[in-house]
Amino acid sequence: MARITTIIKQNAAMRQKLNPENQAYWDELVERMREQPKYTDEGVLQRDLRDLLDEVLSAQTAGQTAADYLGGGPATVAIALGKLAQPQSWWRTWDLLVPILIFTLGTILPGVILPAVPLQLLLVAVQYGLFIVAMGLGIWLTQRFTVRGRLIGWLVIIVGLLAAMSLAARWVPARGLVYLPRVGGSVTFIVFALVVTGLAWWQKRQQPNSWLPAVLGSLWITTLLALLARFPLTSSLMVTSAGNFLIGLGTLLGDVSVLIIGWHIWQARKLKKD
Repeated sequence: MARITTIIKQNAAMRQKLNPENQAYWDELVERMREQPKYTDEGVLQRDLRDLLDEVLSAQTAGQTAADYLGGGPATVAIALGKLAQPQSWWRTWDLLVPILIFTLGTILPGVILPAVPLQLLLVAVQYGLFIVAMGLGIWLTQRFTVRGRLIGWLVIIVGLLAAMSLAARWVPARGLVYLPRVGGSVTFIVFALVVTGLAWWQKRQQPNSWLPAVLGSLWITTLLALLARFPLTSSLMVTSAGNFLIGLGTLLGDVSVLIIGWHIWQARKLKKD
């Protein structure tokens, strides 16, 4: 918020450098831009205004009016800017894969670290269904509420999701049991970890501040625990109280790693935007 406030002050100072004709044009352009869905986020609007002001001031120095440089009236230019380089829809971005992976690593996979515990496909389907509904509600409220409203809404959604999943674990019958034995389970966990790691590496090359690397710590901790539960030398330990403690500790460390790595990525993204 402090950075956006700074940009607003910078934009106000730059506006004062415009001549009266360009100021009138600029004020109407800003009003028209606020009508565009792309600029409902004040941060996006102010950053684009800063870049645009730089260009208009340069054109003014060269003797061009804002209308001549931008090639149209405020309404026409605002519509064009609103359509230019709009962010991709949420279902087309790789960011959506991150919460799904976090949900999988935090909810689904810990339950099948031990090879004697089966994966209940019916319960998994219900859990993913509840998660998708929660995500849909979260995306819907994010587009319509203030920051405070979003925070309260997400808290309500998370609590509701946890309660619904707890009820599902009790009421959904055990159907579609799939066991991950020593060899097959080990291969499954390793292949899954390698595929996700490969996607994270590829996506980071496309987008340096991709969210996918945030899950890698949790992913490999879970994979290591699953392998320990399947190796002959350590499998007996993992079914004891010490093994349960190790699984719980590893899961906790995995969750913490997601928060730490995710926080660093968020900071990098924030700096890039500002």
